[in-house]
Amino acid sequence: MATIRELPSSEADTADTEGSGTIPRSDEDKAKAVDKCLEVLSRAKTDTEIFAALLLVTKLVQAEDTDAASRRKIFDGVGFTFLNRLIKTDKVPDGCDSSMYQSLAVTLLACFSTDPDLVTHPQMLNKIPVLKDVILSARTSVENVEKKSLIEDSFQILVAMATQDLGRKQLIGDGMVPALCDVYNKSYFGNEQAFSLLGILIEYCGEEIWETNRACLNELLSSMASEFKQIQDERKFKLCTRLTLLLASSNELVPGENAVWAWDIHHGLSDILKSKTGQSQRNPALKLASLLMCQLGVSWALGPQGSDKKLLLLIINLACVEVRMGLEDSSQNVSNRDILPACYSVLESCIEFMTCGPSLSLDEKQVLQLHNAMTGAFGAVLFFLKENQFEPEKVDDPLVRATVRVLSVWLAEETAALRNQVYDVLPFVLSVIEKSFEEAKISSDLKEATNHTTVAQYPLLKSSLASADLLRLMLPALCHLTADQEPRELLIMQGAMETCGKYFSYQWKQFEDKQGDQPEVALITLCNIFLNVSLQDTEAVKKAEVFTELYGLIANVLPKLAKQHENLVLSFNMAVLGLTLLKNLSNSASILDLSESKRFVGAVLQMFGNSHQCGKSGQCEIAPTYRQHWEDITELWMLGMQLLSECVGVFAWFASLFLQYDWMAAAVKLLTNVAGGGLDEETCTMYGVVLSSLCKHSSDVHSQLNQANGLELARKHNMLDLAVVLQAPPLDGPR
Repeated sequence: MATIRELPSSEADTADTEGSGTIPRSDEDKAKAVDKCLEVLSRAKTDTEIFAALLLVTKLVQAEDTDAASRRKIFDGVGFTFLNRLIKTDKVPDGCDSSMYQSLAVTLLACFSTDPDLVTHPQMLNKIPVLKDVILSARTSVENVEKKSLIEDSFQILVAMATQDLGRKQLIGDGMVPALCDVYNKSYFGNEQAFSLLGILIEYCGEEIWETNRACLNELLSSMASEFKQIQDERKFKLCTRLTLLLASSNELVPGENAVWAWDIHHGLSDILKSKTGQSQRNPALKLASLLMCQLGVSWALGPQGSDKKLLLLIINLACVEVRMGLEDSSQNVSNRDILPACYSVLESCIEFMTCGPSLSLDEKQVLQLHNAMTGAFGAVLFFLKENQFEPEKVDDPLVRATVRVLSVWLAEETAALRNQVYDVLPFVLSVIEKSFEEAKISSDLKEATNHTTVAQYPLLKSSLASADLLRLMLPALCHLTADQEPRELLIMQGAMETCGKYFSYQWKQFEDKQGDQPEVALITLCNIFLNVSLQDTEAVKKAEVFTELYGLIANVLPKLAKQHENLVLSFNMAVLGLTLLKNLSNSASILDLSESKRFVGAVLQMFGNSHQCGKSGQCEIAPTYRQHWEDITELWMLGMQLLSECVGVFAWFASLFLQYDWMAAAVKLLTNVAGGGLDEETCTMYGVVLSSLCKHSSDVHSQLNQANGLELARKHNMLDLAVVLQAPPLDGPR
């Protein structure tokens, strides 16, 4: 490329004269100026003339009153051939700054970048590598005015690109994220602009920017955390907010045991939270602590030695105080309540940790203080929900939904405290979770329902305020509540069973589509909810159509499900619930469809009949395929055996299935092979109960068992009731 020589002052003056020297103000004058400028540019033949013309163009485009149409006209007229040469050349006239030509080109590009349509033009986007080199070329301080202007203009262009989808994709693809991290970590000139640009990319793209830049994230966290630990001025609070932004943008933060940054942040947060600070300084620290407890676990708050209980208790106490302040005072505005998602997250994490994690070994005073703080916070939660329950539009309020979420977590573990207050808001809570579920069915995503702006402003909304599957979170609480009469009757009256029925069908479809483990867990909990009602309120089962529909679903799917041993726990839950519904709905017309019911009962009998075997020592053992799950299904097996015995006396067709599906043959074989005393008391009792019921109501079973030395087996295993029944004639059918 020919060297661009220095523009002589006479030529520059001439060019300025031709361009009229001042920027025109009227629309007509501006149009003439644009045309004149483009004419000068089109007549330029040499590098010097083109350079002079570009000076005019730059002056015109920089004018604030140049409209988009004029700017576009100039953009099309300039052409990028010469601009590309200006950007790349490193040859300048003697005595001139080395970035003179590049600065002119970038200044012009910065002017064009103010137009959203122009900033994503291919000729603009292909300058990203050059702009990246520019911002990386700076050092701690830049004295040269030309260089400063070049860097600032470069950031202006990059920021403009980052506001456009196409621009963001190109920035990430061209390696801008590592460059920005480098500029910030090394405190280059423009490091504040670099972090601002990184923040924009995080706001719009979230974790995507770290997919191929995980090392950059860890390096950036390490650098910022180290500074956060050491400094003791206002910047400490600024770093608090920045660390929260970074941490919220990644869901895969798994620092190794020796990861220093996690403990540096712990140290810095301890400094803030244990000091006398105002709300504006304390809240960012609380948000950061909440986020780290959510992502790294509550054990992080205990410090590197796992013994800093004081900081953990302080965080919990502060969260409880903020919840009370934010919810009990109705005059609080939205900005004052933006700390609540973080506080809710703290409470959720701590409840889970205290119920499932290792003991904190708190003394009596600490336990009392913690209990009082938590009870006070959830008293405020219930107060807030009660205050909002008569406003229908509040079911869509993100804060209300977040409040219902944290209440669900608490109720899953605590249903005794504040019982009456809980009952007061149950109808409203049900309306909120039902609306959430209906929206979840429409949206295939149950986890994310916030836009990028909200998540950027409140990163913790992603976990606490998102329109998540609130009904799934409420299931454990519903399970506890349906075990007691008063809340159970209230839930039935409010239509909770119908909602749970719809949810059962929805989760079953999710389970069939193999959507992870959550559907199975939800289905098991739903079975327990319906079982609580079915066992304790038979009238409700007979009256509500949802129970009949649920039985139909279970009867239809269990025969296939029972063959899948990896789903044994779910199979047993559905089997026992199905038997309970079958017994309660004995007079229902739907049960008269015997073919489906018989297939269902046959599958149940095969499941229950294959559960035990005789071991080598003559002792009764759990069958190999059942052993892994036996702890979870022992009570279900006993309840199911009891229900089988009761159904024999209800349905005339029931007893024959024990013969048809070889349950009787398996039971006789087990009792024959197992030595006397080889059955544990509970197993022996349940076999005795079922066999006694069968012999009472079926002459065929009575006869076959006697032929198989049933009386001898009954005496061998001390089944006294069975021995009596075998010596008496059968009733031959249900009573």
